[in-house]
Amino acid sequence: MGEETKTLSVEELKIKGNECVKEEKYIEAVLHYTHAIKMDPTNYVLYSNRSFAFLKLDQHFLSLQDANETIKLQPQWAKGYFRRAEVETASGLYDEAFISYTKALQLDPHNHKIIESIKNVTETQKKKMERHKNTIWICTCVGLIVGIVIVILDYTMTSSPTLTNPLSMVAFAIALSGVGFAIGKTATLMSAWSDGKSILPPADLAASNTNEEETVIPERKAKYSKAQARQRYKQGKQL
Repeated sequence: MGEETKTLSVEELKIKGNECVKEEKYIEAVLHYTHAIKMDPTNYVLYSNRSFAFLKLDQHFLSLQDANETIKLQPQWAKGYFRRAEVETASGLYDEAFISYTKALQLDPHNHKIIESIKNVTETQKKKMERHKNTIWICTCVGLIVGIVIVILDYTMTSSPTLTNPLSMVAFAIALSGVGFAIGKTATLMSAWSDGKSILPPADLAASNTNEEETVIPERKAKYSKAQARQRYKQGKQL
């Protein structure tokens, strides 16, 4: 395959990559597109196609890189923004995806696929916000119910109840509902923080970049200690 690939033209490699995509052989498609890109690094269509193949392999970081490169090479091509929006959608970044889809629609106003994608991502974001609200509401209600049950059990099942004042009972139940609210809010925040993690660079790549940026040249060690330096200085004066 390697020898055969070397003799193929950029267009032939692109066609082979497209055929592999149709057959869902996405790894092979990436290899063909990559080889073609080496031969023609300014071909924005190749980056767009490879972005799609990477997305199918759940390689969101690499897919986004190729989508951004597509936009960089041809900023007036709607598909570059569409590719980026698809990656952002897959990564849970629905607000960012909406912006990218909108930009694609501005460049291709009659593209029904883009219009449908905007509707879908808007609906998905709406459902996500509703889930978050429901989570907070349910946790708050559970906290309140638990508080009421504890107050009732404390008052009816113990010989000397801890909470005897009605106001303290109400305050305790409300306090536990506040705890439930905090738990629900924390759960939704953690869910929001997880969005977009799939487009972060792989750990090994990030570590390699960090090492390159933070490379420190070690200081040259002194040849002599201070005491040895003073001694050599005295010896020098005596000579």
